[in-house]
Amino acid sequence: MRATFTKLAFTVALGATACGPFDRVRAEDFPSGNITAVVALAPGGSMDVITRLYGQKLSEHFGTPFVVVNRGEAAGNLAAETVARSQPDGRTLLVASSGVYAINRTFFKSLPFDPMNDFAPVALYVKIPFILVTSAQSPINSVPELVKAAKEPGKITFASTGVGLAPHLAGELLKMKLGIDLTHVPYKGSMTQALTDVMAGNVDLVFADPSIAMALIKDRKLRAFGVSSLNRLPQMPDLPTIGEAINAPDFEAVSWHVIAAPAKTPRPIVETLSAAITDAMKDPALLQRIEAMGLTPVAPPLSPEATKNYIEAETAKWGALLKRLDLVHSQ
Repeated sequence: MRATFTKLAFTVALGATACGPFDRVRAEDFPSGNITAVVALAPGGSMDVITRLYGQKLSEHFGTPFVVVNRGEAAGNLAAETVARSQPDGRTLLVASSGVYAINRTFFKSLPFDPMNDFAPVALYVKIPFILVTSAQSPINSVPELVKAAKEPGKITFASTGVGLAPHLAGELLKMKLGIDLTHVPYKGSMTQALTDVMAGNVDLVFADPSIAMALIKDRKLRAFGVSSLNRLPQMPDLPTIGEAINAPDFEAVSWHVIAAPAKTPRPIVETLSAAITDAMKDPALLQRIEAMGLTPVAPPLSPEATKNYIEAETAKWGALLKRLDLVHSQ
């Protein structure tokens, strides 16, 4: 089997077409052993839960164990390095978010991997929108009132889970789109603490994780201004998008989940994995679980090529914003 893989990799490297008979045989043999997904976050979060859910379906599909290993250290960079250096046989995969794939290459001075060149994207299957909220007791009741209040420099504050992370960049993108001043208050990885301080009025705003914020909004402990995705949340259809609220239809500030293989993984294997994930995401029960977390399933998932293009666009968007904020290679 090892000799067969070596021969295939050599053939692909020489530019042989992906539809050759030898490649088809190798793809049919895949995976010939356990599949391991290295998740770039700690256990228990939505990424971990969703990976285990579709992992069970992939295990049934391929007839082999689907093992989840969590490596959340160093902003997910250790997980990415592990997979980038693994054998490109499709049996070791990276599950990570926009930070690893699209933000860290600009934010960090150096990385032990290249997000653009060391991975072969398999699928983008979930987006994580954020809900812009304030305290239910806040005097700010609408986006126009927010714009008016923020005309005075330093008056309005917004929280995030840390500098350079998606909720921070969502706030900065809003500032840029509206031409207003908001003072950033970073919390070290704790959305719960950030929301607690927003509810108490210690901080004015936060782009909140919907899995936590939706219940607080329904309990009238938070007031919502809009959701940061291109489309409204099915769970809160009356809540406008930020794009609708600020008359900027292209406004999108979301995180997302992408599963990828090492860069030199043969194309037929990448496509086999993509097809299996697409099939798994047809399950209504799985989609309902994802939506119950306040997340947006991408069904069908983006193809490997579409996922690659999306990552490139997100890298350019967030890279330009980090440059504007003078945060390039700041970590």
